[in-house]
Amino acid sequence: MSHTTAFDALLEDLPGDWSFFECYVALDEPERLTEARVALARANARPLYGAGDHDFAITVANTSGHGARTGVVRSALKLLDDLGIRGRTWLGETRTTLRPAPPHRYGP
Repeated sequence: MSHTTAFDALLEDLPGDWSFFECYVALDEPERLTEARVALARANARPLYGAGDHDFAITVANTSGHGARTGVVRSALKLLDDLGIRGRTWLGETRTTLRPAPPHRYGP
């Protein structure tokens, strides 16, 4: 399964009120890690250093909050597919119903 197909399936399974979630990407070919870093840079993917079950973590935001928008993440994952970098993409922790803090008001 391609990275974009897996990502689209993740989005379909999310509840309607999700705020942001972690998306994990693991590569089948570790020698292509540098290419993947460049392709995923637009989505602010965080490379994993040390032992773990994934190579990158991407925070995906819905309408507000921190993280990359779904279209940006999908385009970065499509770059992986276009480059032929195989691997798997799966869902991490999902947060729901988080809203931005109200603006701070100075004065009385």
